[in-house]
Amino acid sequence: MAGATKTTAEAFDMKAFSPESFKEGYEKFAEGMSSFADFHKESLNALMASAGAFAKGVEKLTAENASFSKSAFEETVATAKAASAAKTLQEAIELNSDFMKTSVEKNLGQINKVADIWASTTKDAVEPLTERYSALVEKIQAYRP
Repeated sequence: MAGATKTTAEAFDMKAFSPESFKEGYEKFAEGMSSFADFHKESLNALMASAGAFAKGVEKLTAENASFSKSAFEETVATAKAASAAKTLQEAIELNSDFMKTSVEKNLGQINKVADIWASTTKDAVEPLTERYSALVEKIQAYRP
């Protein structure tokens, strides 16, 4: 109990609260807050870069899908006109079969394009956030004993 009493007495020793110790503590606090603000500013910039990369990816995907849809519609109309102008039923069936075969191939190709665009968009959007996460881990590691 004597140790606890001594510690309590030391804790309330007003000689320890000097202007120099207060100034030192305040400077450490201000430095920490400045570092905190800088870190969060950089994190916000990374978030904005990530959102920008995502928006560009969505824009690219939208343009690709619009182009593909327009092309597919035009091919469908052209095939329908050709099939309606066919002289025999056999000729119309062959036109339709060829159209279906090429449509399936083009759709599979489009699926691959869309998957590539999404993969690229995801990579570009996540990269700035990954860098900030790494910086956070480094900061945490720096404070470990």
